[in-house]
Amino acid sequence: MILVFRWESEHNSPNCGVFLMLPRIEYSVTVPVSVDAAFQAFLDLDRLLHRGIYDEAAWVEGQPWQVGSRVRYVVVKPVRTTITAVVSSISSPRAISLLNHALGVTAEQNVSFGPDLKGGTRVRMTLDLVGKSAEMSESAFHEAATFIVEDALDTMAALCQRRASSASGS
Repeated sequence: MILVFRWESEHNSPNCGVFLMLPRIEYSVTVPVSVDAAFQAFLDLDRLLHRGIYDEAAWVEGQPWQVGSRVRYVVVKPVRTTITAVVSSISSPRAISLLNHALGVTAEQNVSFGPDLKGGTRVRMTLDLVGKSAEMSESAFHEAATFIVEDALDTMAALCQRRASSASGS
């Protein structure tokens, strides 16, 4: 698992009269299933529920996982908030992009799925954050966003592991 932060550079510094660019969050996991199976596990929003982190993960407009469709996540931990997201692109089973809004910040989320050299799939998520939260400090926001990113892929990895174990145990 990898987590990387990219701090703002000179060209996007708020002192230059340009938007505030918060650090990029990157995280990846490797799962013991095919690219198709990993992609399907990511699409399963139920994996996020019933753990005390999300109260809701539901499609509120359009058909699930279609460009232009909207999903709402009601988060209770690490901070109580609602994230609204729109699917901006999908290229099954290789990539998904969403535009997320929460706490005054917009985040472009990109998730890619590719074969791993050991036979599984490497899933990588990046989150490019733009804006400033009036409700939270920058460091608290980064901690919360990092938690959400890691949880999204860790729950997908756990679902892939369960599915791989039940398939081999059959």
